[in-house]
Amino acid sequence: MMSSIEITRRKTLIGAGLVIGGIAFTGQASARSDALEQELDTVRCATEQYTDVALARSDGYAMVSPYTPQMGFHFVNPERFAPDSEAEVDITEPPILVYYGDGEYQPEPGDEHDDDRDDELLLGAVEFAHVGDDGEPGTPANYFSDEESEMELDVSEEEGWNWTPGPDITAVHVWVHKDNPDGVFSPTNPEIN
Repeated sequence: MMSSIEITRRKTLIGAGLVIGGIAFTGQASARSDALEQELDTVRCATEQYTDVALARSDGYAMVSPYTPQMGFHFVNPERFAPDSEAEVDITEPPILVYYGDGEYQPEPGDEHDDDRDDELLLGAVEFAHVGDDGEPGTPANYFSDEESEMELDVSEEEGWNWTPGPDITAVHVWVHKDNPDGVFSPTNPEIN
């Protein structure tokens, strides 16, 4: 016959085992259930190094746009562009990085960036792009698992793809470095001037 101390100890161990097992099971279920969150984390981690603009430049990114309202400055590595929407893409190597000014550096729409102020830029988004179809919008690609995601999305990946006539590309912003109240795939971010 077990003493009351042994029974209490046994119940405690069984209870702890159930709790730990339940946490582990829940963690595995949620990890499996939201591939989109994992993909966004993968992109964020892979591009975190580009918070250093000098490193982005040394990896082949060059600024190609004046300051775009609610986006920022676009830095492009043309070698990372997909040729079309069907091409395999490595989401850890986006062709475009989007930077905005920190609190003291607030460029106005249309301003050209002074390279001496690179240290005042903050990485906000990455952008995936593929070449358009000879002057026509390219078909939106599908790089992320947003269709199966449990995340509430204001803008789906498909809705986020936009055509730019000059240069002829179709692209989607992915706001993994700056929160965007309009959604992770929204083309613009109202928190950026």
